Amino acid sequence: MKIINTVVRKRSLPNYTYLGCSMTKNRSPWCFRLCQPDNKGFGKCGRKAPHFYQGRIQLGIIEFEKQKNKNQSKNLNII
Repeated sequence: MKIINTVVRKRSLPNYTYLGCSMTKNRSPWCFRLCQPDNKGFGKCGRKAPHFYQGRIQLGIIEFEKQKNKNQSKNLNII
C-alpha cells in the first residue's frame, strides 16, 4: 500500500504586491512617515519604519544637545 504524502504550500503575498500605507490608504511602495513606529521600529503597515532609525550624525547632534542642556542647567544652579 502506497503512503500518500500531502504537500503544504505556503501562500504568501508576491514580492511585487505593495501593502501600502495604512494611514493614507495608499498602495505605494514607500513610507509616508505619518505613523508612530513601535519599539521595534515597525510602522502600522508592518514594514520597517525608515523614520525610526537614526544615523551616527543624528545621534551625535542629539548627544550634543543633551550635553548643552546639561551644562546650561548646571550654570543656572550656580547663580
